[in-house]
Amino acid sequence: MKSLAIDCASNCMTICAKNNDNTATLTLDIGQKQSQEILPAIDFVLKKLELNACDLDYLTLCKGPGTFTGLRLAFSALKSIELAFNKPIYAVSTLECYAKPFENFDGLVISCVGAKKDQFFAEIFENGKSIMEGQDIDLKNLYSNLNTKKQILCVGFDSSVLCSLLKAMDSNLDVIYFDCQINTCLTLFKIAEKMIEEKKEPLKDFEGPEYLRKSEAELSLENNNLI
Repeated sequence: MKSLAIDCASNCMTICAKNNDNTATLTLDIGQKQSQEILPAIDFVLKKLELNACDLDYLTLCKGPGTFTGLRLAFSALKSIELAFNKPIYAVSTLECYAKPFENFDGLVISCVGAKKDQFFAEIFENGKSIMEGQDIDLKNLYSNLNTKKQILCVGFDSSVLCSLLKAMDSNLDVIYFDCQINTCLTLFKIAEKMIEEKKEPLKDFEGPEYLRKSEAELSLENNNLI
């Protein structure tokens, strides 16, 4: 199958094109400059595989949680292709995507993205199944959801930070983190093609990113309404 995948859930943007068994990936750790580079990056990976957007069978992306700006960029880019060429988009949870390669780990897997304000977007998996749904959570509440008798693997962006904080909270905790960069877009392809095989519906026109946290503007509006 031919496809395009985007992961903009963090400051490190990964874009990958797939032409059957061949892939071309570009990863840019450029923070707020993602908006300047996302379209040239898409064009670059497609050209490497001699593909045009009209050739693609489907599109896929991390739907969140993640950075507000990054998620909006990824959705905007792929929805433009969807509208222009009638290509379906399959949206995958960021936390599911990051945890998927470790589904055979014998213990707990915490998939995480740093959410600032001493919080994490995190989900806990065991044997490939979610045992704590993804949420915007602080360290204390995350710790309370752990079976501390099991080995724990932290994965995803900021996994090393989370691992250090958990060790500081409980020195007896058997917790490690995966410190190598994984091509998350390859995982997106696998999950999306499984969704296609199971005839799951692609992203609807009105569906957008999954933030898990309200924006500063939304919180300000709520506070003003309470006054």
